[in-house]
Amino acid sequence: MAWAVVTYTPRSLQRSALFGSARMFLRMAKVVFFICIELVVFPVVCGYCLDVSLMPLLASASIGARVQELLAHRWAALFTHWLLGLLFMVHFARFVLHCRHVMRPGLLWFIRDPNDPEFHPMREILEDRMLPQQYNIARSALMYCGIILACVGLSMTLAARTAPSVFPMQWRGDARFGDHPTGILLMVFLLPVAVMWGRPNEVLHALFSRWWRVAARATRLSEFVLGERSIVDEGEWTLRRMPWLPVLAPRLWMPTDVVERVFNEFDAVDEARAGPVPGALPTHEYYVQLQCAIDAALAQNPLQVTFTLGSGGNFRVPTVDTVPVVPGRIMLVQVDGHGRPVNSRYDYEAADDVDLRDAAEREGRVLPPPAPESSYRDRRFRREHYTVVYVPPGLRARMCGVLAMGWLAVAVLSSSTLVLSLIIGRRTYARISNLPMHDMYALSIGLLVLLIVAVLVFRLATFLHNVAANSRAEWTRELRRRAVLAWTAAWKAALTAAVFFGAVPAVYGLVVEVYFVVLLRHMAASPEVEVAFERTMLQAMAHNWMFGVLHVWVGLSLLRVFPALWWSRQLERLFTGPPHTWHVGRSILVFALPLIGVSVATAALPFAVAACIMWYRGELTADAMLRAFWLVDLDVLALSVKAVLGTVLIVAATWQACLLYRKWSQSARDRAYLVGHQLHNLDEPAENISAETTADVPATV
Repeated sequence: MAWAVVTYTPRSLQRSALFGSARMFLRMAKVVFFICIELVVFPVVCGYCLDVSLMPLLASASIGARVQELLAHRWAALFTHWLLGLLFMVHFARFVLHCRHVMRPGLLWFIRDPNDPEFHPMREILEDRMLPQQYNIARSALMYCGIILACVGLSMTLAARTAPSVFPMQWRGDARFGDHPTGILLMVFLLPVAVMWGRPNEVLHALFSRWWRVAARATRLSEFVLGERSIVDEGEWTLRRMPWLPVLAPRLWMPTDVVERVFNEFDAVDEARAGPVPGALPTHEYYVQLQCAIDAALAQNPLQVTFTLGSGGNFRVPTVDTVPVVPGRIMLVQVDGHGRPVNSRYDYEAADDVDLRDAAEREGRVLPPPAPESSYRDRRFRREHYTVVYVPPGLRARMCGVLAMGWLAVAVLSSSTLVLSLIIGRRTYARISNLPMHDMYALSIGLLVLLIVAVLVFRLATFLHNVAANSRAEWTRELRRRAVLAWTAAWKAALTAAVFFGAVPAVYGLVVEVYFVVLLRHMAASPEVEVAFERTMLQAMAHNWMFGVLHVWVGLSLLRVFPALWWSRQLERLFTGPPHTWHVGRSILVFALPLIGVSVATAALPFAVAACIMWYRGELTADAMLRAFWLVDLDVLALSVKAVLGTVLIVAATWQACLLYRKWSQSARDRAYLVGHQLHNLDEPAENISAETTADVPATV
């Protein structure tokens, strides 16, 4: 109905309230529609694509089983797949960010950069037409689904085919890691701490950076992909005796160092591909002289090879990822020796400039239409948004090769990590537990071990590389400094872990056992509860210590959420920076000792009350106190816990009542004696007070 009102309302009535309301409703519906697609439909579709891609790893997984599960548990299945797809989209965005850091700026112009200051998604939704936006959404959906099925699906299929003895994964719902809640401790505490310490993003960033460099050099796209000009990519190698034989992987066995040395020593313009004219490219004479110098250098090489320049061409490409995209315009344009488009139909600079356009029309050149106007962005051509790079022949095939090598790296890394994690985790799980195998725990253990090994190897390789780049004296000094820092960080981290994740959770676990578990066992006096809580004091302390560690971790997370608290400020001041800069002693005085003291006093109070009750009854003996301490006789201890909790509640209620009475009495005195009115007037300007006083005084004749 709103669409009909907006569409068929005559121009004379478009200022009416009905037309404005209908137009506003359509805009709101359009925004809600696209937001729901981006935040709900996209993640659900990605989640189901991931589910289909992971089916080769499971024994009884099939499309029919997934459909039955969706019909049986509709909302739970939708939420699970939505969460899975959302996690994938977040990690894919991180991968794109890594590619932006490694590759040449402007290569990923077709993926919108959220850091672009001129990126206004809401204004685009409101002002652009519906059909192009739906086309962009469909293209993004196909891209996401293709990436998931090609990368994740083929990788998991490769892993399942390569290691048939490891798969399918053993997924049992009744399997446990042990009698203690170590599964929660492993998932919530150990893995996040290992990831925070190891920073696997640095390792992956270094690996993929080197791999992208290898792929770009193998396909002669160093300048197009990485933005690094290499003269080796601008020519072709041939064997003098067999010129018909293609030379594969020339960087591995061809004398590329000779060509690079001649190029670096050649007396000509070199940097940024600038020529004798500003904005122009190297001239034909430059390439002829360079070719003669290279031929002379290779003539002295024992390998009978030649290197010929001139294959490929120069193209104008975007130099920033935030370049405005105009529908119908291409981003890769071949240019001549002066940096101008070879075909005038792609001369967008002349099309968007009025003076250049008039001059081109007088010359009879055919220009493209100018860029359409936009209310939120300038889409005209800007020279600073583009640069000229060398592109070898067969660009599409070479880019397919780069993508294939990138997919190969992702597939090999993910499949090998999964297989090795399962093998290591299963063997470790079998040694430390006699319970049925659960591959979720095994995978977590294996990932933890692989993470530690990979980080140690990466740090050692980085350290050795830095040492090799320095002299012997600097190497000795750096090694001594690193050893001192490592020792300081080790003992401070160990002491912090022993106090805050050892002593504090253990004492806190004793409080939980005395005030919660004892009352639960005493009030729910049933055989099932007794069997569930049938444990010694040491077992109870072990259980509660693990839950205490989780509570400490949750408390630290909450303190990060509220940085204005005094505890948060102290925590930030004492533990900011690497471990060797921590103030461990002061942190123990500020945090650990008060928590331990309060916990010990709180846990000992019911035992003291129980001793008083036993003394009053005439039952106070050493054996009776030991039975209460080892949680064997719970009657008197439960009674003392109830007494302590009741006293605390009464004192707290009395304190709150006193505070409420004091506040009420203060407000009553303010109303009765006008104290509040006089105090409120203190905040007003003197002119207002004098004016009010003059108005209150009666006029005299």
